[in-house]
Amino acid sequence: MNRFAFPRTLPPCAPIEPAFARHFSGWQLGMGLPEALAGLLPGLFLLSEENPGCRNAAVGMALWSMQAHPLHPELARWAVKAVNLGLKADRALARLMALAADMKRPEEGESADTWYELARQDDRGLILRFLAVVLGNPQTGLGWLHFIWQDLIHLGRPEIAKAALDMIEWPEAGLPLKARFEADRAFHCLPPEEALPVIEGLDPAVWGLWRAYAGGETLLRMGRVGEAKGALAGLWQAIPWHVNLTLKLHDLFRPTPVAKPEDCAEAAVLVYSWNKADLLAETLESVLASDIGRARVFALNNGSTDHTDRVLARAAQRFGADRFRIETLPINVGAPAARNWLLSLPGVREARWAAFLDDDIFLPGDWLLRLLGPVRGRDDIGSVGCRITAAVPPYGMQSADYNIFPVPPREPEPGALPSRVPVYDNCAGTTDTGMFTYTRACLSVSGCCHLVNLRSIERTGPFDLRYTPSQFDDLDRDLRAGLDGTPALYVGGLAVRHVQHSSLAKSKTARQIGQVMGNKLKLDTKYSDEELIRLGRENRALLWHDLEQKSRFLVDRLGLKA
Repeated sequence: MNRFAFPRTLPPCAPIEPAFARHFSGWQLGMGLPEALAGLLPGLFLLSEENPGCRNAAVGMALWSMQAHPLHPELARWAVKAVNLGLKADRALARLMALAADMKRPEEGESADTWYELARQDDRGLILRFLAVVLGNPQTGLGWLHFIWQDLIHLGRPEIAKAALDMIEWPEAGLPLKARFEADRAFHCLPPEEALPVIEGLDPAVWGLWRAYAGGETLLRMGRVGEAKGALAGLWQAIPWHVNLTLKLHDLFRPTPVAKPEDCAEAAVLVYSWNKADLLAETLESVLASDIGRARVFALNNGSTDHTDRVLARAAQRFGADRFRIETLPINVGAPAARNWLLSLPGVREARWAAFLDDDIFLPGDWLLRLLGPVRGRDDIGSVGCRITAAVPPYGMQSADYNIFPVPPREPEPGALPSRVPVYDNCAGTTDTGMFTYTRACLSVSGCCHLVNLRSIERTGPFDLRYTPSQFDDLDRDLRAGLDGTPALYVGGLAVRHVQHSSLAKSKTARQIGQVMGNKLKLDTKYSDEELIRLGRENRALLWHDLEQKSRFLVDRLGLKA
C-alpha cells in the first residue's frame, strides 16, 4: 500500500510530448529553482495553445510549482490559471492559490539589508526580535515569510524557524499553509524518523504532490528503499514530465554501477593546497578513511607559508611513502599550473583517471568507487563529478550538473562586457531536497571533486594557465572536452561536503573580484560562435536522448501507456 497516495486531480499526461523536444532542453522541465519555474511556465502555457498534448503538462507543472513553492506569488498566479483551464483543485488549495497570488511582498531596502546582516551574524536574540516585527505585521507577514524562509532553513536552527511560524497571524484559510511550512522545516531540519510523521500528516488533497515527494525522499534517507520507490513511482505517474523526478526514479530502479576496491588502481588522487593547513588535514583524513584501494595520492604544497608542510609530512607517515608523494613549490603558482604540475608527474601519467580534490572537502567512504563505477572501460567521458553541498546540515546545494543554454551567442549591450557562454547553474543556493541524485552526461561538473580522463587531457591539452590564479579553468577544460566529443558525467548519488564556495563567492576586495571577472572575460572571448552553437546543440541533444531513454524505461517498468 502506498502511504503517500493522493487524489488524482491532474488529467492524464504522456511522459514525453514530442513538442517539448523542439522547445526545451532535457533539464528544463521540473527544475527546482522558483525563478526558473516562473520563467518557464509562460512558455509552457504558450506551447500548450499550439500543441494540445502539452496542455496537461503545463497544468501539472503549475500545480507542482505552487506546491513546491507555496508562497511564490507568480507561481501561484499560474496555478490559478491552471484552475481556470480545468484543473480540479481542492477548495482549500484553491483558496491558498488565491491567497499567495494576492500576497503583498516586502520591498527590497533597508529592512532586507538588515535581515541579511542578521542572518550572517547568527545572533539568535536579534534574529527573533527582528522576526517578531516583520512577521507580526498582518499585511506583510506572509510576504516576509516567503522572503526569508530559505534563509531560516539554512541557519540550521530549527527552533528559530518554528518560532517564525508561530509569529504569523494565520488566517483561517492559511492554516494548511502553516502545516506545509512545518512539514518543510521537519523535512530539512529534523532526523528523518521525526520528519516522516509530520510530512505524512499533511492533507493529501491539498499538498498531495509535494507530500508524496517529501515522503518518498524521507523514506530513502531512512533506508526504506522499497516504500520510497512506491511513493515516488506514484508521483511520477501523475507528473511524468518532471525531469529531475524521472532521472531520480530511473536510478532507483537501475542504480549506477559502483567500482570495486581493486579498480581504484586506475586512478591517481591529486590535491593541491595554499595556506589552508587545518582544512587540508581534515580533507586528507577523509581520504585516508575512504576506500581508495591501491590508488596513490599526490599532494602539492603550492607555496604555503603556514604549517601545510607538517600536515603533509604526517599524512605521508600514515599513508605510507609508497602511496603518498609530496611536491613542494616555493611560490603559489595558481590552480591551473598546480593541476598541470601534478598531471605531469610520471606516477600520475601511468593512471587512466586523475581524481582532483579541493583542500576543504569531506568525502564519504565510497567516493572513488562511486565516481569510477560508471566509467570503467569507457573513453567517451572526459570528466566525472558529483553533487557538491555545504559542509554542515541542513546541506545547501552548491553545484550539480552544468549545462549550456542552446542559444546563439548574443552581442553585448553598448558598454557592457560580453557574456557568451550561457552555462546554467540549476541549484546553487537551494537546500538539498534530493532532486539532484541522478546520473547523466552533461556539459560540465564541479571541479572541487572530480575525475579527469587522462586520455582526454592528451587530446585536448591541460588546464589553461590564462585562468590563473583560479576560476573557470575546470569549466574551460570541460568545454574543450565537449568539443572533442567526450562530455562530462554527473554522478549525483554521491554527495561531497564542501567548506567554502567558489573563488567568486569568496572574493571580497576589488582586486579579487576583478581577477575573477577578468577570467570570465577570457572564457567569454575564447570560443567562436560556431563552437558555442555546436556545444549548445550537442548538449541539448545529449540531454534529451538521455531523458527519452529513461522515461521509456520507466513506462515499461511501471506498466504504463506512453
